[in-house]
Amino acid sequence: MKRFDPKALRRIHLGTDVLLVSLAWVGAYGLRVVLSDLIGNPPNSFERYLNALPAIVVTWIATCWWFQIYRSARMNTLVDHLQNLFKGVFLGLVVISSVCFFFFKEWEFSRTVIALSAGLSLVFQGASRIAFYRIARRLQRTGEAEVPALILGTGINAIRLLQKLQDHPETGYRVVGFLTDKPDELEKDIANRPVLGLVDDLRAVANQREIREVFVALPSMGHTRMLAMVLDHEDLGMTFRVVTNLFEVLTAGTPVDLIDDLPLVRLGRTDQHRFYDVAKRAIDLTLGSVMLLASLPVLAVCAYRIKRDSPGPAIFAQTRIGKDGRPFTMYKLRTMRSDVDPYEPSPEDADDPRLSKFGQWLRNTSIDELPQLVNVLRGEMSLVGPRPEMPFLVEKYGDWERRRLSVLPGVTGLWQILGRKDLPMTENLQYDFYYIRNRSLLFDLSILLRTVGVVLTRKGAY
Repeated sequence: MKRFDPKALRRIHLGTDVLLVSLAWVGAYGLRVVLSDLIGNPPNSFERYLNALPAIVVTWIATCWWFQIYRSARMNTLVDHLQNLFKGVFLGLVVISSVCFFFFKEWEFSRTVIALSAGLSLVFQGASRIAFYRIARRLQRTGEAEVPALILGTGINAIRLLQKLQDHPETGYRVVGFLTDKPDELEKDIANRPVLGLVDDLRAVANQREIREVFVALPSMGHTRMLAMVLDHEDLGMTFRVVTNLFEVLTAGTPVDLIDDLPLVRLGRTDQHRFYDVAKRAIDLTLGSVMLLASLPVLAVCAYRIKRDSPGPAIFAQTRIGKDGRPFTMYKLRTMRSDVDPYEPSPEDADDPRLSKFGQWLRNTSIDELPQLVNVLRGEMSLVGPRPEMPFLVEKYGDWERRRLSVLPGVTGLWQILGRKDLPMTENLQYDFYYIRNRSLLFDLSILLRTVGVVLTRKGAY
């Protein structure tokens, strides 16, 4: 059966919305002219509104894109799509008003036209969303946009998942079979689906059957094995979804897909926007500079206290490993005695004798981390990212652990707001893995804001 490319449908949807937003802007002007007798003061010339149309359309569509209106989401309901559209339209109204005020202020656009254009866009794009949603569902039901899928595991969770997917053909998944970790189940049928091989045969089976999604329903698969598996097959472009509770700690506050009452946590790579790295660096430079300047008086006072309480430098410098395995010198305020080996394990409780009294307070408040803003401005670190490790620990990394080195290390990260120091950093690598595969500007902002709360409550700090 010939398969329809879902990306082509999204491109058609995007082009349709460009026309609809243009129609809404022009239509809003027409309505304002008609209402002139009631409202008074007819709007400015149509030529001004027409000249501003490209900026209005680009801004509006970009806002909708921000809310992932054009992103394929097989398990989202129509209500989910319309909710996202409503959010996009509401924010679009705010953005368009700002654009008109800051960039076209002298043209004095009618506020009524702006409000009417938002209302018309909501109606037009709502109808468009419903139409394209139904088209997508029809293609999925008929198999023209089906996704060949594989289930890892043969237990109750796996069978339950298969039943849910069969009960909801509109999701478009075609389960071709199972992979097992039990050799005695090979060449058997389970729930009328074949066991195609062992879990270690995933690459061969995926290539042979053109698998695009893998559902992990294998409770016995631990974190390390799962992460290694995902990385080993990253080149195949498959999406992995976990249907067990292995990653429930990571799902708090993160999107979870549902098939009926069965939660699925997506582990597949989230595509970064082409300008993500540039925007992230700009934010690091801007926010990092402001934070460093604001913290200079605090750093000066803290440096004086450190020097007064114990001999040695106020700034602690240590070699860490950064992006692509490059070593760099990371800076912190010194919190331990100067005679302590700089590469000894970090303190694990507040009563560690190596800590000075003032150093303990610095660690409690995380003020000791402020000098790393210098590393941020130098491009060696980012405000958000995996924490940089010491060289002798990086030398022991396996293949999947070295994935941490693919991005700039950060002053704060997911580990700090979820795990903090309740567990050693080396036992929290799954947090970094999750961040790397799902990073975005919104995710970074969320981590920064939640870091403030963690620091203020001193959760897990000592």
